[in-house]
Amino acid sequence: MEQEDKGPALTRRTFIKSAGVAGAMFLAAGAFPPLVRPALAAVKGENINEVLKRQFGNRKVSMSHVTINAPIIAENGAVVPLTITSDLPMNNNDYVKKINVYADGNPEPYIAGIELTPANGKAMFAMRIKMRKTSNVRAILETSRGQLYGAIKPVKVTIGGCGG
Repeated sequence: MEQEDKGPALTRRTFIKSAGVAGAMFLAAGAFPPLVRPALAAVKGENINEVLKRQFGNRKVSMSHVTINAPIIAENGAVVPLTITSDLPMNNNDYVKKINVYADGNPEPYIAGIELTPANGKAMFAMRIKMRKTSNVRAILETSRGQLYGAIKPVKVTIGGCGG
């Protein structure tokens, strides 16, 4: 009796390789956009004013409704903790659409853009950022109605935690 040839056997290794390749292609196609991603490609050497002008044009930023909780002195510039909160509404008709984070003294000041929906319930985000040197940290929130609100907090980055 002749045995029918069914082709190469599917091993666990070939299945995992195939699934990995398919998954990479799926992600490359943009099926799952990341939660934190740069809104605009950074331009090396651009100062904070150029970045803000490019991102928001001439729109006015109201310095209210935003709180940045960050250390006054960061002992390690590689991991500076930040919490950004806002008292702005988060309902279907009016909500914080995006939180933008900047470190003025970094070679590329734009750190991150966090997109929100009313389902978040509260405009709040915590993260750790890398700061090259002592400078201002700023957060600019954009609402679903196109309004901009912001806050600035100076953070001193020390070398070795000596405060100097």
